[in-house]
Amino acid sequence: MPRRFSIASKLFLTYFVITGAALAFAGIAGYVQFKQYVIEEADASLRNQALLAAETFRPLFAAAGPDLETIAREGDRLGKDLETRLTVILPGGEVAADSRIGSAHLAELENHADRPEVKEALSGRTGISHRRSISMKEEHRYCAVPILSGGEIMGVARTSISGAILNRRLNRVRVITWGTGFAAFLLMLFGTAIRARSVTGPLNEIRQAALEFSSGVRTRRLRLRTGDELEDVASALNQTAVQLEQTITQLDAQKARLATLLENLSEGVIVIANGRTVRMMNREAARILGVAAVPPEGQPYVEVIRHPDLLRFIDASQDDRPISPAEITIPSVGGDIATRVSATTVRYPSGKEPDILFTLRDVTEEKRLARVKSDFVSNASHELRTPLTNIRGYLEALQDEAIEGTPPDPSFLEIVLANVLRMEELVNDLMLLSRAEFTHVALEKEEIPLPVFLDQVASIHRREADRLGKTMAVQAEEATINADLKNLTLAISNLVDNAIRHGREEGSIRVTGKSEDGAILLAVEDDGPGIPHEHLPRIFERFYRVDKARSRDLGGTGLGLAIAKHIVESHGGTIRVESRIGEGTKFLVRIPG
Repeated sequence: MPRRFSIASKLFLTYFVITGAALAFAGIAGYVQFKQYVIEEADASLRNQALLAAETFRPLFAAAGPDLETIAREGDRLGKDLETRLTVILPGGEVAADSRIGSAHLAELENHADRPEVKEALSGRTGISHRRSISMKEEHRYCAVPILSGGEIMGVARTSISGAILNRRLNRVRVITWGTGFAAFLLMLFGTAIRARSVTGPLNEIRQAALEFSSGVRTRRLRLRTGDELEDVASALNQTAVQLEQTITQLDAQKARLATLLENLSEGVIVIANGRTVRMMNREAARILGVAAVPPEGQPYVEVIRHPDLLRFIDASQDDRPISPAEITIPSVGGDIATRVSATTVRYPSGKEPDILFTLRDVTEEKRLARVKSDFVSNASHELRTPLTNIRGYLEALQDEAIEGTPPDPSFLEIVLANVLRMEELVNDLMLLSRAEFTHVALEKEEIPLPVFLDQVASIHRREADRLGKTMAVQAEEATINADLKNLTLAISNLVDNAIRHGREEGSIRVTGKSEDGAILLAVEDDGPGIPHEHLPRIFERFYRVDKARSRDLGGTGLGLAIAKHIVESHGGTIRVESRIGEGTKFLVRIPG
């Protein structure tokens, strides 16, 4: 991974290079200019001194015979006064005076006619040169001017400055130039660092806020007052965060509503992705399919769904062809579940591969209710048709006897009356059942001691039990029951009546009651032949009879247990039955306290 540099480092390095290059260029250019200035100043000073010397020596050369000794002495004096090396050279190149060598050693000096500056001066021009002095064995800068008298060159006046002195001057210029440049460079670097920090500080704050936004922390707000584009960026980022927060809040709310809706749907929902994996499944679908837990997204659906008929339906839906809803029976531990399955293609505006949404509707209860309704209509019609047929038959017989003038048989009237009473009982039970099923009717609850309540119920049936030679025992704990006494008495009476009619001849009926965990438990038990196990799930259905022929012989409408069940459930209670073949049947009722 390539090395990363922070913006501060990039700014600093950029300013460093630019500032360094600019200052280096400025320093070099300034040094060159200052060097040129120093040399020009030195040349001008040497020229002025040489001109002054030429004017001084002109009268001496203008005499009929120049006095060389006088010229030599004057050269020493004037050189000291000017604080420079002054040399006077004759037209032939002989040195007449040299303030540095002195008049005593002039004879030791070589001829100067070949010196560049001397040649220039002897030709009538100002000569300037920078060279190593053969006499002094060091660098010197020379300026030579002609000594004129009457338009004739009488000699040359030359001044010079040591190269060491000139270099010292240049070094001072160099130190000042580079020192000032380096100080300016440091100052500019310091300013650059401050500027970089003033830029990167807000940038780091913006970066930190962006990282927090990306990690899900959307409450951070930037408060930058830089007065430039960074403040605009911070403001735009804050606005983006606000809009993002609002959008995510709306999406979270929509997601929560959708999740709640899906989890509370009475229909199972499965979404299968194009890659044949489960994208989503709600709890109802998991219940129907017998899946212990909702599978995670991305799990292959063949690992979740193990029912061949449903798998074939799903595979057929993958072919992009319309498929009609189907009814599939799914085996489960509690029994087969009749399921109506339909498929819908989910297409996305972004062009993403479509998913397929499957709905699974448990129609087991619907089919059961339809069967119960059909059985109820059939049974009610049969129960009403039988006494009506009997009544019609005996009335026709009475009509025939009346036409023939034969006295009517009294037994015919008794049979007609008995069938009318049976129809009346059936209609009354149907009305009671209708009221019991109507759950919006308010219960008129009142409290009564449990032993008193059960004694009152038993007293209703004691005469009938005695007539049939059956004993009835009541056993109740000291407790109080809070219920709609009229309706609950009817429910328990139906259970007792059922026990009397179906119990063993000269058998016994036990009615018990007790308080347990804040509820009242009631039980009605007989010692009859019992109910086969396969009939127990339907025992509380309307008109359901275990032995239809025997039940009609014993009387009853077939609605007593259904009425009892609805009355108990209207109290928020439960009713169930326990039975063993040859041992008897026991109905258990639980009423909340």
